[in-house]
Amino acid sequence: MLAATGILRAQTTTGGVSFLDIISSQKELGFTITQNYEYDFASDLQGNYNGDLASNVFTTAIDYATYWDRGFWRVGFAFEYTDWQWGGPTYLNDTYEMTLQTIFGQRFVDSDWGMFAVLGATLGAEYDGGNLAGGGSYRAGVGVTYFWGELNSFSLGVMAIGQEQREMYALPLPILNWYITDDLILRTFNGFTLSYDVSGDMSTVLDFTTEYENDLFRMKTQTLAPGLTRTPVAETESIVVAGGVTQRFENGLYIRGYLKGILYRKFEFRQNQSTYQSIKTDPALAIGIQGGWNF
Repeated sequence: MLAATGILRAQTTTGGVSFLDIISSQKELGFTITQNYEYDFASDLQGNYNGDLASNVFTTAIDYATYWDRGFWRVGFAFEYTDWQWGGPTYLNDTYEMTLQTIFGQRFVDSDWGMFAVLGATLGAEYDGGNLAGGGSYRAGVGVTYFWGELNSFSLGVMAIGQEQREMYALPLPILNWYITDDLILRTFNGFTLSYDVSGDMSTVLDFTTEYENDLFRMKTQTLAPGLTRTPVAETESIVVAGGVTQRFENGLYIRGYLKGILYRKFEFRQNQSTYQSIKTDPALAIGIQGGWNF
């Protein structure tokens, strides 16, 4: 049953409820509430753009996990507010987004095989004047799972993704939960996380993560050209690596600190499915702290 659920213990490794979070083989059952703060240090804009960019990111999340004989279900919701600090012209004002993600898995009776399904939706907009409903992105995926040993599984499927100002597209969907040892765990989705149980009882855990991140925001009404007033969208893409340490306390409380490198970051501004502006930044460093409670 443990391999079927893939949900045993411990905490998230990032600040929200990405799919990489909710498939975690380390998560506690029941409810988990987390509060995360991250500061991204300033990095220069590339190309012909002057200035730099720093940000404060505040994330509040709640997720729930349960399992039954040979199956599991996990769902998570997050609210995130980002204070963009442009050292020069402001290309994107402060933003907020709400994300809902869920994953379901079931192992077939008397078999090493099973199936899974994932669903997700995110709404994002500029905080002052942006239409939240107009900044949607949606994801749905399904696939098969192979189990080996008592705790390990590999899943393969396909995910369809839809976004405002972009045609729907599909991506392959590989998911791995691998207990390399009792204390060393590797899991993958839109990146990978390697976690090590230092104490042997999950009270102290080290983690290393690399992940692809993507967000979409509906901007407020603005003039794109003389006589052309529209509400475009801004899409952010980034590739990050992070290392952190989690300390658990009694009664389900925990705290985690982490250091993150933003290796790649791009802002793409679109109207009528056409990109009219693209801005990249130099690599950046970020620090964060997260507190949570499982009950």
